[in-house]
Amino acid sequence: METAMKTGRWRVGFVALATAAVGVQAQQAGSVQLFGLMDIGVQQLKADGVGKRHLVTSDGNASSRLGVRGSEDLGGGLKVGFWLESALLVDDGSSGATSTNNKDSISGGLTWARRATVQLSGDWGELRLGRDYVPSFINLTMTMHPFGPNGVASSGLLFYPAPANGTTPRTNARASNSIGYFLPPGLGGVYAHVMLALGEQGDGPTHRDGQLQGMRIGWRNEAFNAAVAITRTRYATGDYKQSNVGAAWQLGPVKLMGLWGENKVGTTKTTARMVGTRWQVGPQGEVRFAYTTLSAKGVASDASHIALGYVHDLSKRTALYGNAARADNKGTGVRFNVGMATTVPGGNCSGAELGVRHSF
Repeated sequence: METAMKTGRWRVGFVALATAAVGVQAQQAGSVQLFGLMDIGVQQLKADGVGKRHLVTSDGNASSRLGVRGSEDLGGGLKVGFWLESALLVDDGSSGATSTNNKDSISGGLTWARRATVQLSGDWGELRLGRDYVPSFINLTMTMHPFGPNGVASSGLLFYPAPANGTTPRTNARASNSIGYFLPPGLGGVYAHVMLALGEQGDGPTHRDGQLQGMRIGWRNEAFNAAVAITRTRYATGDYKQSNVGAAWQLGPVKLMGLWGENKVGTTKTTARMVGTRWQVGPQGEVRFAYTTLSAKGVASDASHIALGYVHDLSKRTALYGNAARADNKGTGVRFNVGMATTVPGGNCSGAELGVRHSF
């Protein structure tokens, strides 16, 4: 009987140990996920002095992508994760360009140019290393702009910098070789992101090219969100500084949005201002509108951009969309366009697109 009791205790102990081991193994195993988004549509562009052009093109509503991400719970509130994400042009199957030093642009096959990071997070916040979004880009996404940086209605048309003085900025959206820190949630709505990125240049007059410092700080609750951001990238031909302030206010089915942004490249400067809205129409539809004006100094003439769009959700992962936009160059300017540049001084251009977006 004593032997039977000992055997029973051994069995109970073994089961308990096995259960604990399985729990620890499950906790340490973490997860890996394949994800992506595909956006494709048809587009018509028209510009003064050029005529019309018809295309099958990607990214009219959202940026197509393919990615792999994963995380592991290390215990004690500490987590580690990775994120690899590549651009994808659905119309021809190619990928996007990247910059290894925040100065030169290169393209090729599949690259993880949208994001390639390893991150460590806890109650103290998140530390993230690799290629990632710069702080000042986030305000140009749909966080503060009705359309974000996509299609003929793209925020990037007037909020991205114009090359000047021999400088072509490569860090208006992302930076390589970056170290970023994010405040943890639960701070009364306050959030912040700071970043330092290295250009990794050799000795010489351009040894600081590609070095970046940036930060974004904001506050949000259920109905309101506002943030200010600034990023500076060094170049021997003239530093690039991107500053912006954005706000979004949800009033029932209507979200009001405002955005101000300034780009300085050396001694040149462009300043853009946008007012817009996203209006929920029924359970599946949303109307979008944005009007942007730009004033320029030393690099291009003033310009304006007006856009109207509609998105119809077919499911949680699939939507149909349509956008129309027009860009007007003032004075003798020809710099700004919605996909096809005018050849007439002060000429205008317009575009319209219909497409489908599917995420997985």
